[in-house]
Amino acid sequence: MAIEREIEFKQRLDKAHYEKIKAQYFSKQSPFKQVNYYIDTPDFQIQSQKMALRIREKQNASNEMTLKVPDQVGLLEHNAQVTWAPKQEEPVPVDIIDTSIREVLEQRHVAMQDLLVLGALTTYRLETETAHGLLVLDHSTYLDTEDYELEFEVSDFETGKHAFHQLLDQLQLEPDTPKNKVQRFFEYKKAQSNHK
Repeated sequence: MAIEREIEFKQRLDKAHYEKIKAQYFSKQSPFKQVNYYIDTPDFQIQSQKMALRIREKQNASNEMTLKVPDQVGLLEHNAQVTWAPKQEEPVPVDIIDTSIREVLEQRHVAMQDLLVLGALTTYRLETETAHGLLVLDHSTYLDTEDYELEFEVSDFETGKHAFHQLLDQLQLEPDTPKNKVQRFFEYKKAQSNHK
């Protein structure tokens, strides 16, 4: 079990800007695939507290459960390896949840016996290290939609913010911060449910 602080800056992209940045910074790379299975109760007890719980299926066949919790700067990520393979709309066995993640959920009064895999989001990701942090280019598909974003993962907020704004200026992009992936996923899922 590991706890890490996540500090990142994001920029929403259209497909044309995605392709331009891909050619400029990632021309010698092929994207790798990540599948995130989002978990919550049917009444969204986790999301309503601005947290997110997911299991990420990685290419090396290992799965990682992550609980993201808001912190003063960025998010605290509680990460634990799991062997359980998630499936859509399947209940999540409480006994697969790492003790430290379980403790946070209990403190927040989340009904763990009601946790379900509510859906999956697939990301095709490119990464490159820069002098100030990790530059990440994502193409995500979920439900019946897709989107594109640029992320910049850093260890220092102020330095990272300055470097990210310089990058946006260089790319001639107006800052357009997207919601995070789990928020976009759940908003789209709720909108689909309302149209049924």
